[in-house]
Amino acid sequence: MEESFFETTDIAKRLAEYKAPRYEELGEFDVYMEQLVCILDKHLHEFLIPGEEKALTPSMINNYVQKKIIEAPKRKKYSKDQIIKLMVIGVLKQVLPISEISEIIELSMEQYPLDIAYNYFCGELENALQSTFQTRSFSQIAERKVNKKTVLSENVRSAVLAFANRIYVKKNLYYNRVKKEV
Repeated sequence: MEESFFETTDIAKRLAEYKAPRYEELGEFDVYMEQLVCILDKHLHEFLIPGEEKALTPSMINNYVQKKIIEAPKRKKYSKDQIIKLMVIGVLKQVLPISEISEIIELSMEQYPLDIAYNYFCGELENALQSTFQTRSFSQIAERKVNKKTVLSENVRSAVLAFANRIYVKKNLYYNRVKKEV
C-alpha cells in the first residue's frame, strides 16, 4: 500500500494557512446568542471533524457565563470582549480544563490590554498550526524571538502547540478513515 502523507492534503494546507481574526477585524457591535454562535463557528469550524458538534454551543456559553469565566451578556447581547474570550476558550478547551483556560485569560488581562493579549494569542496559534501542519519543524517556534519570555508567553505557546498537535492527530485519523472508505 502506497503511503501518502497527510501534510500534502488540502486539509493540512487549510490548517497551515489558517488566519485567526484579529481584534480589529471583529467589529465593534454587540450580538445576540445566535449571531455569537455563528461568528464562533465561522472562525473555529476548520478545527472540527465532519459530524462533530459546533466548537461552542449556546449551553456551553451559558455555562461559562454561570461560572463567571466570561461576563454575562448585557440585554442578551455579547460584546467583542466576550467574543474574543470565547474564541480563546473554543481553541484551548480541546487541550486544557476550563479552570486553566480561565487562569490564562486572567493572567493575560492582568498583564496586557485585551487587544494585545488576543492578537498575540492569534499569532502563536497561527505559528503552531503552520509548524504542525506544514513544516513539521517545531524548532522555529522555540527560536522565535519574543520581546520578553514570560510565564504567560510560554503557557500560551505550549497550549496552542498542544492544540495544533491534537487537531493534527484528529484530522490525520479522519483523513485516513475516509481514504480507506473510498
